[in-house]
Amino acid sequence: MPRPRSSHDPLWYKDAVIYQIHVRTFFDSNDDGVGDFPGLTQKLDYLQNLGVSAIWLLPFYPSPLKDDGYDISHYEGVHPSYGTLKDFRIFLREAHERGLQVLTELVINHTSDQHPWFQAARQAPPDSSKRHYYVWSDAERRWADVRVIFNDTEKSNWAWDQVAGAYYWHRFFHHQPDLNFDNPRVRRAVLKVMKFWLDMGVDGLRLDAVPYLFERDGTICENLPETHAFLREIRRALDEQYSARMLLAEANQWPADVRPYFGDGDECHMAFHFPLMPRMFMALRQEDRHPIAEILSQTPDIPETCQWAIFLRNHDELTLEMVTDDERDYMYQAYAADPQMRLNMGIRRRLAPLTDNNRHRIELLYSLLLSLPGTPIVYYGDELGMGDNVFLGDRNGVRTPMQWTGDRNAGFSRADPARLYAPLIMDPVYGYQAINVEAQERSPFSLLNWVRRMIALRAQYKTFGRGTLEILEPSNRKVLAFVRRYQEEVILVVSNLSPSVQPVELDLSSLAGMTPVELLGQTPFPRLSETPYFLTLGPYAFYWFTLQWTSPPALVERPLVTPAEPTALPTSSLLIGEAWDTSFDTPVRELVERKHLLAYLRRQYWFRSRLPDADRVRIVDWARLKAGREPVFVLFVEAHARPGTRLLCNVPVGLTSGEAAATILRDQPERVIAPLAGARKGVLHGVGEHEAAPLIAATILEQRETRSVAGTLRGRSIDAMAIAEMPADVASLGATRVAGEFSNTVFLVGDRLALKLLRAVDAGTHPEIEVGRHLTGQQFAHAPASIGQLVYQRGIDAMDATVAVLQERVMYQTDGWSHATEEMGRYFERVLASGRHDAMPDVPLPRTLVALADQLLPFPVLDTIGGYIEVAATLGRRTAELHIALADAAGDAAFEPQPLPPAGVAALAADMHTRARQTVSLLRDEQPLVPAPLAALHESVLARTDSIEPLLDKLAARVTEASALIRIHGDYQLSQVLWREQDFVIVDFEGDPTRPLEERRAHYSPLVDVAGMLRSFSYAAYAGLQSYAVTRPADTERLEPWVRFWAAWVSALFLRSYRSLMRDTTLVPHRAASFEALLRMHLIDRTLRDVENELLLRPDWLRLPLSDLADLLA
Repeated sequence: MPRPRSSHDPLWYKDAVIYQIHVRTFFDSNDDGVGDFPGLTQKLDYLQNLGVSAIWLLPFYPSPLKDDGYDISHYEGVHPSYGTLKDFRIFLREAHERGLQVLTELVINHTSDQHPWFQAARQAPPDSSKRHYYVWSDAERRWADVRVIFNDTEKSNWAWDQVAGAYYWHRFFHHQPDLNFDNPRVRRAVLKVMKFWLDMGVDGLRLDAVPYLFERDGTICENLPETHAFLREIRRALDEQYSARMLLAEANQWPADVRPYFGDGDECHMAFHFPLMPRMFMALRQEDRHPIAEILSQTPDIPETCQWAIFLRNHDELTLEMVTDDERDYMYQAYAADPQMRLNMGIRRRLAPLTDNNRHRIELLYSLLLSLPGTPIVYYGDELGMGDNVFLGDRNGVRTPMQWTGDRNAGFSRADPARLYAPLIMDPVYGYQAINVEAQERSPFSLLNWVRRMIALRAQYKTFGRGTLEILEPSNRKVLAFVRRYQEEVILVVSNLSPSVQPVELDLSSLAGMTPVELLGQTPFPRLSETPYFLTLGPYAFYWFTLQWTSPPALVERPLVTPAEPTALPTSSLLIGEAWDTSFDTPVRELVERKHLLAYLRRQYWFRSRLPDADRVRIVDWARLKAGREPVFVLFVEAHARPGTRLLCNVPVGLTSGEAAATILRDQPERVIAPLAGARKGVLHGVGEHEAAPLIAATILEQRETRSVAGTLRGRSIDAMAIAEMPADVASLGATRVAGEFSNTVFLVGDRLALKLLRAVDAGTHPEIEVGRHLTGQQFAHAPASIGQLVYQRGIDAMDATVAVLQERVMYQTDGWSHATEEMGRYFERVLASGRHDAMPDVPLPRTLVALADQLLPFPVLDTIGGYIEVAATLGRRTAELHIALADAAGDAAFEPQPLPPAGVAALAADMHTRARQTVSLLRDEQPLVPAPLAALHESVLARTDSIEPLLDKLAARVTEASALIRIHGDYQLSQVLWREQDFVIVDFEGDPTRPLEERRAHYSPLVDVAGMLRSFSYAAYAGLQSYAVTRPADTERLEPWVRFWAAWVSALFLRSYRSLMRDTTLVPHRAASFEALLRMHLIDRTLRDVENELLLRPDWLRLPLSDLADLLA
């Protein structure tokens, strides 16, 4: 619900997107062929879903309608064709309930000649106060130099009135006499009209034709000081009685001439920027940013509380008053070759026809409208790409009925077509059968849905409405680029005005170190530096970037630690001698330990996730992988935390000088341990792609031994045949680091190898090696083949510790997590397009998933989940095949299955009690960490926690079949599977890195992995909604049930496929009741762990596991 009016931001108009409507064009509720207020009220949900925040209504007052309502005959009523004052009040109330502001017209320069004021004036004596409501003259020679605005239809600004026997002044049509603002009674009457509508609750008033209120000899009768004095009088009256209201000036003038209408913040709040609008079209046709850049550079600063109103099209002709004669001729030639398209001093065409219905051009113009300084105004129907009819009189060709459906009368009215106030657009390109709301709402990729996304995206950043503007000047004039700033937000906009691909280099050196993140896809781009920033833009393409000092955190499944603080370079340098390859044999080592190394390690995700509270480190051993002027070492670092916790880490480092060092310091500060000073300048840094990975891979392949100070590093083979097939020059191959935050570090070496550095040095058999060797021996095709390992032995009798694993490189398209979260965006678009989003889906509870898996798929599942049905089934099959392969011991005792009888399940439930008590205690003790919106859910779950242990015991009792405990993956989730050619490859068999090595090598029920993947589906669905909400926040609440719907059915499809393969084994229970009970136990246990994790590390995500836990306990 919207906030109460008293709490409205008084500057709400700065962040608004305004939608312009004529009541009679929008929707006809009583079938008389004319739109009305009841019809407009019925369509408010459409406007709310579009994302606009304010509605500007064209005049709806009683009128002869000779100028579409701008010829007003009564200021305080509603034209009978549009409804009644009661209908307007209902509309206003309904709009406010949806958080929509309403602007109306205050047409004060003139009235209709049918207005009672004019009828009285023409009959009153010449010197009477009634006669002086208007401007009269005995001759039409006065003010002869004043321009005639509608020069197509009017020859003079004077018109003869037979009744009065005098000429009256009119700046517009002859049937619209101008009011005389030198008459105090007129000014008081206008203030009374203003208060009438403000008292009713309207939020803003558009002051029509304000430059022309007064007339003075020797002037052009525009922009006179008396006009500004009266505007200040209006503003004082408004401010004295009303809050959070706004005045919008219509002054079709050059920016410097419009500037006075803001005053010192004491006249109008807003004013139209008329000259900008035609120059956007001019720049597009000329493929040159100059028209836009020039007019913006000539736009003066305005008071802090004021704002420009900008637009692409509106209800009038595309005015060419504020262009030069040459520019006007060019615009006529480019956009109105047919004279029928011209009117007065402008072009009477809509947005889509002006762009030749080119979707890319339309999107580019919208991107400029929504990103340039000012409040954007969208003209009704332009969000669809509606067309026009230039053969209708005056400007009526751009005021045709709104096109709702492809049915009769475009869904606008059920009246006889002949009764419609104007004919419908019926041509094959823009006709209502082709262009309508119903069709575009059903297409996720329609212009309507694209505009919705862009409006929603704009609403997330106040910079667009309030920020400063800095226009960049790249050498390529076909590219318009500018920077917007507001408080801490910095946004870069880059647009290609050309129909061909364009390169551009931008001078962004003042923003060096910031990372551009593209707003539509939330995609990080390379970091800015002192050198020109190069981009390539497709035809009519544009980028919106937010510039951040740190890259945005990825939507990971389960964080292991809180995010690191932004990287700052070390303030002190490390003084070092000429011989860098003996650096750690000197006191330099102690300086690194004491001053530099801990800060570096705390920035590394793999370190923080294991020992976040480390308070000191010591280098206990080191080996030199590469000698020479720029050596590479492997450090073995012992980190300590209180009380008595320690961790031995594998930390490869390099010492680099010259331009390579400068690049690391400038572009990769997170790798810097310490700048180097002394005999040579450089940097001590954590290894990147090229320094260590090929050297370690070569050591393994060649099975070499490298001595460390206190131990040995040895390369060992796992698959001798694979090693024999590898190239001999691995040490010289290129390498790339796999981006992301992981518990270990993975490098891709050449095109055939993947090297994983195991950061924690754990003595004993590592599960990554053990499971990898087993699956390789089983010829399991859906895991990477293990080739070799690097083992570290410190001391003669010490156990080996694996510090690196070399595997076959897997070529893949994406990981399972990214694949699922990206699929969610497409899923949400299908849900919205299907029209089902307003209906609550039937969301199955977790306890019904096994039964659900045996059902026929209902149509909503087939229609919305679509292609991911087969993806889930494939992953279920591969998971079953993995467990079957792990259970085939093949003579290896470490993989021999162990029985799990029903009595063992009861013991398992008892072990789970410990987890339950720990989580419940945490939920009670750490209540302040729970976000306020989750307080009710938190209390609801706490109220049920006494039932967790009895429920676990009850479920254990339902397991009446024996099953098995086997070696499992141990950390099974979507991020641990890779999507490749419509199939999956399963990776990372080290288990949960937060657990001790022996626990990770233990035997568990296969359903531990299954529960992990089902929880992963829930996380992917929730993360998909978080990502989608960036551009469609208004849809978040109604899509939340569809998140659970997707997770439930995808889980059921996964289980169906998994169980179908496992039925021929004794690894899991066969009967549905036993299987469901054992699975639910593991789901409860896993969800309890998720609750702990999110509460401590990511409270904003606590809603997901709490809600899922509540469902599991239901």
